[in-house]
Amino acid sequence: MATLPNDPGDVQDRAELELISTLTTSEDTNTASIGSELEALEAIYPGALLLSPSPPSSAHRLRYEIALPAWEDGGASADDDGAAPRIRVLVTLPDGYPDTAPRLQIMGRYVGAYAIDPGLFGDITRTFISSSGVGFTPGVPAVFDGLVHVQSLVEPWYRDRAAAAAVAEAAHDHASRRHTPELAIDRLDLDATSKSTSTSSSNSKKLPRTDTDKTGTDKDKDKDKPARPLPHITSSSPITDRKSQFVGHACRVADEEDVLVVVSHLLQDRRIARAAHPTIWAYRTVREVGGPAGRVVESDYDDDGETQAGSRLQHLLQVLDLTGVLVVVTRWFGGIHLGPDRFKHINQAARDALEAGGFLEEVVKKGRRK
Repeated sequence: MATLPNDPGDVQDRAELELISTLTTSEDTNTASIGSELEALEAIYPGALLLSPSPPSSAHRLRYEIALPAWEDGGASADDDGAAPRIRVLVTLPDGYPDTAPRLQIMGRYVGAYAIDPGLFGDITRTFISSSGVGFTPGVPAVFDGLVHVQSLVEPWYRDRAAAAAVAEAAHDHASRRHTPELAIDRLDLDATSKSTSTSSSNSKKLPRTDTDKTGTDKDKDKDKPARPLPHITSSSPITDRKSQFVGHACRVADEEDVLVVVSHLLQDRRIARAAHPTIWAYRTVREVGGPAGRVVESDYDDDGETQAGSRLQHLLQVLDLTGVLVVVTRWFGGIHLGPDRFKHINQAARDALEAGGFLEEVVKKGRRK
């Protein structure tokens, strides 16, 4: 039987896996940190990485491309097919990364139907060197935060151009239908009904079970359990933008029961409970299972009504390779919509809480031990 030639995509995938494995097992701590970060990025954006087939040396930089949606679900108006356009970002890791900041550059000429202009290109290039960009902590992997920032730049840029195009199209349609205004009224009524229906079905959120949710049998069982001690919680300084405030909280947790204890405790604070999004959270823990598996990582999150916010916190913990940690962000709405900037602030508040709690120091020490 004739042997079929290897699929180029399969060959590329195998080469990338081998490169990541080589990086991860390197005795050089910075190189090993790069490998661990690439593993996490591959898990967050499956199939999105395009790596060079050869590993870097001390005299060379590592460059790779990553393709990702211009925004996550729940963001700006999507293309006609309902999907966000894809963007390609070139990531350059200088010598010494993660002790020195990476550099990002958007690739190609268009995002969807709109040409990339110098303003957007420059803002992305300045991600780690601008006061309005991403803060960088030497020794802590930062590419994921940079990619989130890129999405926060692309979304309003794209939305503004889509809105301008829609206005121009509406003006053209109005001119062509000026003798039949009832058609436009019918369309507006239909759009309003559609928006009302979609809004009413998009506000679900996951909350911890309270005593009022439990059956009598559950309560009897709880009486036999010792009360869970409250972990020490570290909170960040508030981030304020256009009257909205963001505060992060971080603590040690052993399992989901600890998570519920902490979330319930935070909700007892009246000011937190009155926030628009009181408890956006994510956690990662390790559980010993024995046998060949040994240990398994357990992770979950809650968006608390802010679509994709909790999952981004989960990705942050994954990129930092933190376990036994819960991070919570509280957002108070100031009456002015922030657009994608809210995600940047949520991530930054989480990082600030992790730094205040000493968790980022663990990331740096872990990198040095590899």
